[in-house]
Amino acid sequence: MVASENISEMTMKKLVPDPPVTDLTYQAAKSQATQVMDILSNTILQYLDAEAPDLRSTFLENMSTQTALLHALLAHIKAQEAQA
Repeated sequence: MVASENISEMTMKKLVPDPPVTDLTYQAAKSQATQVMDILSNTILQYLDAEAPDLRSTFLENMSTQTALLHALLAHIKAQEAQA
């Protein structure tokens, strides 16, 4: 059992990011997707250079989150293209 003073220190990690807002324009979604791709690319490079297992694990978690966000953005873009 966790001591009550430690409960306030615990945080829940969100596994999947919120989907893009419905009023995100096509161009804004493309811009955001491009930014996420750049960040993901940099995170991958940092992961490949990292030697410490804890650091590599953190980079893997970050890549997973960034990939989920990119997936949501691309689904939003695809939906907007289908409406055009």
